Amino acid sequence: MKEFDEAIQQLGKILLFINATLYTYSYLKGYKNKAIKYFAIYLTLTFCVLIGSNLIVQFQRKFNFELNNLYLSHFYFIFQFIFLSLFYSQLFNKKQKKYLNSISILVFLVLIIQYTLNTALFSQFNLLEILITSFPLVIYSIFHLYNSLSKPGKYMYINAGVLIYLSISTLIFFLGNYVPKINDTLAFNVWFLNRVFYVGYLILILIEWKKSLWKTKN
Repeated sequence: MKEFDEAIQQLGKILLFINATLYTYSYLKGYKNKAIKYFAIYLTLTFCVLIGSNLIVQFQRKFNFELNNLYLSHFYFIFQFIFLSLFYSQLFNKKQKKYLNSISILVFLVLIIQYTLNTALFSQFNLLEILITSFPLVIYSIFHLYNSLSKPGKYMYINAGVLIYLSISTLIFFLGNYVPKINDTLAFNVWFLNRVFYVGYLILILIEWKKSLWKTKN
């Protein structure tokens, strides 16, 4: 099982790198669309955080330091919130954009206050941060799905991935501080499930590139 889990992790890294490269290439080579620009930045920053996390763990193991790279999760969630919010802002109507902007301001005000009052949260999963940076993105994906009922929707594979993966991963990350205290096997299975769904999310992103941006490359 551990070997399969490692294979899933490596597949996720490969798919993330491929997606970041393809979306960035398509934008730079002619598809001058702001939504794609923001999505390409999101993929690239996510890949950088992932690689940075792996390098830190390798360094800590080499010098027998306590393994702790949880503080990088804050960059992951905040980058994801910023650039997926910008992505959806390009797909929304004016009224929906106003709601999105108001939610973004509220989220950052809450986080600034929280981290000012409790700096210890930098070294652990911040449950409130996970909730308020992920749940709005799920709502945005539902809005976009609703908009597509009256007119052809753009980037529906990406939207489906956001809706499905973030709905599941938000719950998994939200339980991240508690599951290991219950059962190590359960914790392993939960995080394995998260990695499987993440690979599925990346595959949907790749399909979207093939459907929407392949013509740019050619």
